[in-house]
Amino acid sequence: MGLLDPKAAKTRIVHLQVRGEGVDFLGFHHRLVRAWARTGAKQVTFLARWPANKAMQHARDRIRQVTDRSRLLLPVEWVVQDINLFLRGWAGYFKYGNSARHFGKIRDYAKMRLAIVLRKRHKRSREFGWSVVAYSGNELGLIGLVGTVVAPRPFKPWLRDRPNAGGERRR
Repeated sequence: MGLLDPKAAKTRIVHLQVRGEGVDFLGFHHRLVRAWARTGAKQVTFLARWPANKAMQHARDRIRQVTDRSRLLLPVEWVVQDINLFLRGWAGYFKYGNSARHFGKIRDYAKMRLAIVLRKRHKRSREFGWSVVAYSGNELGLIGLVGTVVAPRPFKPWLRDRPNAGGERRR
């Protein structure tokens, strides 16, 4: 076996088909999907991608680690800041694809873990933690997760030019 030979256990050929199994690659799950076009006139087939189950589990594990019982004495703002730091990076990687549903699941999980921190910290009921998160106005500063579906096109960049916060054009 040479230095650049693929490992048989990690290498397989997948024939992508609509309603087929799909493949996990670089943290994304890729699957061939058929859906109605935006105009509703015809169906289109495209390669959809979203965070793989392993990536979702990694995100939940990291949020659990940041909201661990050992951190109950830290100010809640610090815990939220650490959650936001992870979520920004995680969402930045997975935002190009069909990830909105998965982003909702991870954000809901982060809110639940934050409510558990508040409940344990104040030795109160589960409802207390949820009410503090829900009625704090901005959910204690927890960031929202948004994704953009941008399909790759031949000879076109994936990132579209758009103004950033400073008004400059990004590339």
